[in-house]
Amino acid sequence: MENNFEKELKGISQKIKEIRLKKKLTQSSLASSCDVDIRTIQRIEKGTFNMSLKILFLISDSLKINPSELLINKESDNKSSIY
Repeated sequence: MENNFEKELKGISQKIKEIRLKKKLTQSSLASSCDVDIRTIQRIEKGTFNMSLKILFLISDSLKINPSELLINKESDNKSSIY
C-alpha cells in the first residue's frame, strides 16, 4: 500500500515524463541538460528515486517550467498539493 509521499512522488514523476514528452525531449537530452546521469532520469520517471530539491529545480529549468507546476496536484480540487 502506498503512503501519501509515494503517491505524490509518482505524481511528480508522471508530470515530469508528460512534460518531457510534450516538449519532444528524450531522457538523454533531459539528463544532459540537468547534468545528471540518464539512469537518474529513468528512476525519477518511474517514481523510484527520491530526488533532491536541486534536481527538481534543474529539471524544471530544463523543461522551462516553474517548479510549482510539478508540485501542484490538480486532481485534489485544484488545491496545492503535497501538504
